Amino acid sequence: MPLIRDDRVSLPPRERLLDQLAGADIGKRRLAALALSADRDAAPALAASLEIELEPGVRDALFRSLVTIGGPPAAKLVQRLLRSDDAGLRGGAIEALKRLGEDAVPVLDILLDDPDSDVRLLAIEVTRAWPSALAMPRLLNIIEQDPHVNVCSAAVDVATEVGTGDLLPALAALRARFADNPFLVFAIGVACSRIDDDSDRRGA
Repeated sequence: MPLIRDDRVSLPPRERLLDQLAGADIGKRRLAALALSADRDAAPALAASLEIELEPGVRDALFRSLVTIGGPPAAKLVQRLLRSDDAGLRGGAIEALKRLGEDAVPVLDILLDDPDSDVRLLAIEVTRAWPSALAMPRLLNIIEQDPHVNVCSAAVDVATEVGTGDLLPALAALRARFADNPFLVFAIGVACSRIDDDSDRRGA
C-alpha cells in the first residue's frame, strides 16, 4: 500500500501551527494557539482566529497567547473585539486588556474618547483591574468630562471599588451635574462613603 504524504509535516514551525489553528480538531487548535504565544509575529493571526473561533477553550488560549506576547500592538489587536456583536469576545477582550496593563494604555485612552458611548462604557471596566496610577487619571477624566449618564455611572461603579480621595471633588461636581438622576446621585454617595472609609482605614 503506498504511503500518503502529509505535506503539513514539512511546513516550518509557525506555518504548521497556523495550519493546526485553522483545522477541525479542537484540541490541536487549542495547543497551537498556546504554542504560538512564543511567536510575536503570530499575533495578527491569533487575533484573526478569535473573530471566527467558537470554542471557549480555544478562545481562552488565543487571548492568553496575545497577553503573553504583549506590547501595544497586541493591545491594539485585542481592542477591536470590544466592538464585536459576540458578548463572549467582548468579555474576553476586556479581561485581556486588564492583564495587558500599561501596554494597553494608548488604545484605552483612544477607546475612552470614542464617539460610541457603549465602547467607552466597556473601556471603563478595564480600569477596574489596573493599579491606581493608571486607573485614577482615566476615571477622573470620565467623571469630569463625559456627557453620557451611563458612562459616568460605569465610572462611579469602578470608583466605588478602586477609587481614591483624589476623585472626591470630581464626584461631588458630578452629583451636582446629574442632580436630577436619583440613581446616579445615590451611587455617587456610596462611592464617596467607601472612598472615605478606605482613606480612614489607611490613615489608621
